[in-house]
Amino acid sequence: METDKRGRKTVKRAAALSVLAALILTLLKTVIGVLTNSIGIISEALHSGLDLLAAAITFAAVRSASKEPDIEHQYGHGKIENFSALVETILLWITSAWIIYEALRRILGEEFIEPTIWGIAVMLTSIFIDYERSRMLYRTAHKYNSQALEADALHFSTDMLSSVVVLLGLTLVSLGFPIGDPLGALGVSIVILFVSYNLAKRSFNFLVDRAPEGVKEKVIQTCSSIPGILSCSRVRVRTSGPDLFVDVIVNVDETVTTGEAHSITESIESALAGLAPRVDVVVHVEPAKMEPDEYIKMSLYEQLQVLARREPKIRSVHNVRIFTFKKQIEVAADIEMSVDLTLKQAHRISDQFENEIKKFDPRINTVLLHLETTAIESEAVDITNESEAFVNQICKLVEKTIPNISCSNVTVREEETGVSLLIQCSTDGAISLTESHEISDAIEKTIMESISKVTHVFVHVEPL
Repeated sequence: METDKRGRKTVKRAAALSVLAALILTLLKTVIGVLTNSIGIISEALHSGLDLLAAAITFAAVRSASKEPDIEHQYGHGKIENFSALVETILLWITSAWIIYEALRRILGEEFIEPTIWGIAVMLTSIFIDYERSRMLYRTAHKYNSQALEADALHFSTDMLSSVVVLLGLTLVSLGFPIGDPLGALGVSIVILFVSYNLAKRSFNFLVDRAPEGVKEKVIQTCSSIPGILSCSRVRVRTSGPDLFVDVIVNVDETVTTGEAHSITESIESALAGLAPRVDVVVHVEPAKMEPDEYIKMSLYEQLQVLARREPKIRSVHNVRIFTFKKQIEVAADIEMSVDLTLKQAHRISDQFENEIKKFDPRINTVLLHLETTAIESEAVDITNESEAFVNQICKLVEKTIPNISCSNVTVREEETGVSLLIQCSTDGAISLTESHEISDAIEKTIMESISKVTHVFVHVEPL
C-alpha cells in the first residue's frame, strides 16, 4: 500500500512537470510565430497550447484517479485517466483541422514567410524539451501503468516529431523554397491525425472494457498450471486506469475441502499478481467430478490424496513411499481412519482403497497400507524437570545416532500408556526435506528400540 501511494505521488509529480514544460513551449512558440508570421510555428504554438490543455487535463485526471474506491465508485476512479486520454485526442483532431485549413489557405493565396534564425532556434529548443519530457513521462507511465501519462507522453512525442517537420519546412524556406513552411504545417497535421487515431482507439477500448490482448490466454495458462485445478471455465478481464481486474471461475475436484479450495484461490491470486503493477483478482471455485483422464495427468501421490478424500472414513494419507522396480511399482503409506471402526471395517475400506489405486496404473503391483486412527486426547503430566538424567540420556542418544546434529530441547510427557518425548534438534539448513525426515525417523527408531518405556517420539528438526 505504501509503495502504491509513493507511485501515485510520482505520477502526479510527472504530470505537474509536464504542465510546466507545455506552458514554457506554448509561450515561446506563440511569441516567435507571431513575430515571424510562420504558419508552421503558429501551428506548433497551437499544438503546444492544446498540449498544455491536455497536460492540465492529465494532471487533474491522475489526481482524481489516485483516490481510493468509495461507495459510489467501488472499482476506483481509474477510468478518469482513460476518459482524459480520449478528450486529449479530440483536442488534437480540432488542432489538425485548423492547421490543414490555414496551410491550404496560405498555399492557395501564396502567403509565404521570410526565413528567420529565430524560427529555427525555437524549433530546436522545442525538440530538445519535448524529447526530455516525453522520455520522462513514458518511463513513469510504464512503471506505474498510467494511461493518462502515456497519452501525455504520446502528445509530446508527436509534438517533437511535428517540430522536426516544421524545422525541415523552415530550412526549405531558407534555401529558397517558401512553400516549405505550409507544407511543414500539413506534415504536422498528418502526424497528429495518425497518432491521435491510435490513441483514440486505445482510449475507447479501455472505456468500453475491451479485454487487453493476450491477458485472458495468460490467465488460463497460469491457472491450468496450478495443482488442484481441473479447468478454467470462465475468465473476464478489464482495465480501469492503472488497475487490472480479473474475474476467474475454476473447477476443482468435488472432494476438495473448503480450506484446500481457499489455498487454491490464494495460489491463483499470487500467480496472477505479475500481470500488471496493480491487479485485483476475484476467484470463484466450483466443484466438478474428476474424469478418468484427469487422474492420469496427476502424480501418484496426488491420486492417493483424491481417492482418500472420496472415502468419508479416511481422514488422511501420509508417509507415502513409492518404490519402482523395473516395470513394477510398490506403494506403502499410512492411512489415518476414524476411531469408531472395527478392524474388519477398516480392512474392508483399505482393500477397496487399494483396488482403486491399482486401476489407474497397471504397473502398481503391491499396495501396503498401515492403518492408524485419528488423534486421541489423553491426559499427560510434564515430568521434564524431574527427569534431568533421562533428558541427558536422550540427547546423547540423538547425537550419537546422527552426527553433526545438536539436541537443543527435550520435553518428557508421562501418560497412562508410557512416556512421550518431544525432541527439538538443529542441523545444517541446506539439507533436503527428505533428509530431514529420514533423520527424524532414525532418531525415533533408535529411541524406541533402546528405551522400552517410551511409547511415542516426536522429532522437530530446525536449521542451524
